[in-house]
Amino acid sequence: MSASWWKIFRIKGSAVIFVVLTAVTFLIFGRANRVLPVFWARSPLAGKTVVIDPGHGGIDGGTYHKDGTLEKHINLAVATKLKGVLEKSGAKVVMTRTKDESLDHRNNKSNSRHKRDLIARVDIINEVKPDIYLSLHVNAERGSPATRGPMVFYYIEDEESKRLAELIQAQLEEAYKSAGQEVRKRRPFANSSLFLLCNARVPGVIVELGFMTNAADRRLLQNADFQYKLSSAIERALREYF
Repeated sequence: MSASWWKIFRIKGSAVIFVVLTAVTFLIFGRANRVLPVFWARSPLAGKTVVIDPGHGGIDGGTYHKDGTLEKHINLAVATKLKGVLEKSGAKVVMTRTKDESLDHRNNKSNSRHKRDLIARVDIINEVKPDIYLSLHVNAERGSPATRGPMVFYYIEDEESKRLAELIQAQLEEAYKSAGQEVRKRRPFANSSLFLLCNARVPGVIVELGFMTNAADRRLLQNADFQYKLSSAIERALREYF
């Protein structure tokens, strides 16, 4: 092949490669621009507002273990991960707290610091008027260290909260199973006395993520990967709920 023909071949070859790359780029980004809006539009969580309430905080550490593990830190860690997961699915998320603090300073509606903290959480929920709220906690059973697994509570007279509780309970049990941990199947617990459940004006639940007093649960609940599993499980339940 002569030098002139080789030069022409190189020029044409470069042109072909350019055309191919341009076409591929157009197809990828062109399709992405069409597909992504459809994905967001179809997400059941798109446009929904969720209040996440990480229980306890500040002076109130919640339940604890002698090794120094505090419930308040686990609640906030899972809540923060859940916020990210829900926002990726298009939801608007409001947190009652985003740092290690109690909320009793927000009102003077009671002489009890603990009661003021609960009132503040209820006030946030009722002021935001979300589609649902989720209050995250860790359980404890001092006399039964073998007791483990998630438990979800709902207000006894609210059918929507009951349906939400059933979906979350089932998904959390699957999260434990996917981590290689078998836990007993439970039905959500109807409640008529817990302050948050009785006074919030929208559907919602209290989620006990596991038991601080169980060694296996305690180890899992402090693990970042498992915290993401729990967050994803709750997100799946909310997708089904909506």
